[in-house]
Amino acid sequence: MKERTRGIGVGTISLVMIFAVLCLTVFAMLTLSTANAEKILADRTSLFVKGYYEADSWATEIRAAILESYSRGLFPESIYDVYIAYEPSDAGTLVFYTCGISEVQELVVTLKLEENKDTVLEWRAGYSQDWAADDSVNVWDGISFGD
Repeated sequence: MKERTRGIGVGTISLVMIFAVLCLTVFAMLTLSTANAEKILADRTSLFVKGYYEADSWATEIRAAILESYSRGLFPESIYDVYIAYEPSDAGTLVFYTCGISEVQELVVTLKLEENKDTVLEWRAGYSQDWAADDSVNVWDGISFGD
């Protein structure tokens, strides 16, 4: 009589290998997808930071020009094509202007001018467009979509 050997057959090993290769392929695709998403995020962050520091530099130049003009008694309506608003107050003159960071963000600056010096009251990044909430909810009304 022949003795039967017990153990794992060739078919079982093949199935385990196929499963392992499929798992490694899925993990590789997930890793690639995550790396691509991280690259896109890094590129967007880089563009924002570059835009912010360009706007910051531009706003600093405008601030220096405003202070120089104020020392000569002048109140220019715009400097470097940036509109400047003035508002007299008890403590001095308030100055408002914005510099663009991107299509949807801007650097908002508010200064207080008094006796040849200025005080920064506001220097922040803000949105240049109004935000509108979408409160609509699409609910199925019971009518077939094909009708």
